[in-house]
Amino acid sequence: MSQSKPLLVAVSDELAEIRQRLEQLADLTGDLLAHCPPEKRVSAMAQVQDFDLLIQRLDGLSGLAAALGAGTPIDTALHTLTLSDLYDRLIGDEASRPAAAPAGELSLFD
Repeated sequence: MSQSKPLLVAVSDELAEIRQRLEQLADLTGDLLAHCPPEKRVSAMAQVQDFDLLIQRLDGLSGLAAALGAGTPIDTALHTLTLSDLYDRLIGDEASRPAAAPAGELSLFD
């Protein structure tokens, strides 16, 4: 694993840069949403919220790669993930995964 540490740190840095660019795109999309026809605005806003989920997932993966690159044991590094469902997906625990909310509904807490 010691040979892969620099690679994991580089992956973490790359994910952090992707996250930053995605956040810039989210900001631009938010600005463009102001010009969206009113009848399409609710649907468009729901789709724009996907940026937030992607940003959170990138944060989690970047943190995981950074922790592993720093030599943190995998079991401990998995706890650095920012989304508990991402943690569940990575360890393969289907029983603890929450059911997906129906499209168009906001699920804040399970």
